[in-house]
Amino acid sequence: MKNYLLLILASVILLSCERSNFTLSGTIEQGVECGDSVHLQYIENGRPYKVAGDAVKNGTFTINGYIDRGRLCYLTTIVNNKIKSKAELYVEPGDIELNINALRSVVSGTFLNTRLQEYRDSIDILDSMFKRYYSRNIDETLSQKAIEEAEKAMKVLSVAREEYITRFLEKNIDNPVSNYILSKNYDLIDPEKGARFIARMPLENKSDTLVRHIERTFHNKVATSEGKRFTDFGALSTDKRAVRLSHYVGKGKIAVLNIWSTQSRNLARDISAIKSAYEAYSDKVQFVGFAIENNPEALKTAVKRNNMQWEQMSDFMGWGSKAIFSYGINSYPYIIVFDADGFILRRNIKPSELNGYLNSIVK
Repeated sequence: MKNYLLLILASVILLSCERSNFTLSGTIEQGVECGDSVHLQYIENGRPYKVAGDAVKNGTFTINGYIDRGRLCYLTTIVNNKIKSKAELYVEPGDIELNINALRSVVSGTFLNTRLQEYRDSIDILDSMFKRYYSRNIDETLSQKAIEEAEKAMKVLSVAREEYITRFLEKNIDNPVSNYILSKNYDLIDPEKGARFIARMPLENKSDTLVRHIERTFHNKVATSEGKRFTDFGALSTDKRAVRLSHYVGKGKIAVLNIWSTQSRNLARDISAIKSAYEAYSDKVQFVGFAIENNPEALKTAVKRNNMQWEQMSDFMGWGSKAIFSYGINSYPYIIVFDADGFILRRNIKPSELNGYLNSIVK
């Protein structure tokens, strides 16, 4: 009897080891710059870790290896001595199939990868439709009616995308695909719903470093939502004086905080729109800018080149800025409007909409 139990235990251990093996069979279609070898790696705490690799022969490769648990990995190649990421996939026990073409990658064969591809296929359809209407929206030859119809369709598609993401998150709350979807879309998710969703995730999933960061971002967005009083932070002015947001906000005047970056491709256009609002309301509204920047000289140059006459500040921490993180902001330009007592009236107004909004609230 004892020997029989030992045999069963040994069989269970053996099967467990077998389930920890994976085989990735891949094909790379013509037209894809792929190099002569592929490498699987994952990122943890900002560091890349290699899992395995193989040579590419006649557009195919096979990677065999061992994985301790399902991990989101990146298939990379070396081209002209540079690492290029070709595909994202989950490496997990089982047989995985991956096809890479010039437009996209398709992965299948295991549970997590099937879910991942299901998500991608649906989002690709919604995004392609959105891009089609967006191209119409910026077509200057279209009639005003056609532009309005395109804008309406874009709003409908944006809502549909958000609803799909919410449903898919619920469907995958118990597996790591939800972590991936959160990382790609957390700026589109209602922060209160997002915080509640993370609270319900399995401990292993919500202990992920990125998920913890997203959870804090959700909490910061809720704490600085419309109707809440401003959260103060410190920074430096362009002449390196120590300043605080409270020097400009809650001082008896409506205040506009414009969060921007010198790297913005549409900087001149956005600043022009804000400048128009500044020229119209600077006697009744306090304007202040916060630059997502690392280089003080780059900030000075941009302010001078664009003739930005209102106060500017930055903590020169780039995307590591504690100031913008305290508001849960992860994009630019981003405009927040405060009332005379420092309570938040509006978040995320487009520069082109600022003039009209101020006209509706300034007396």
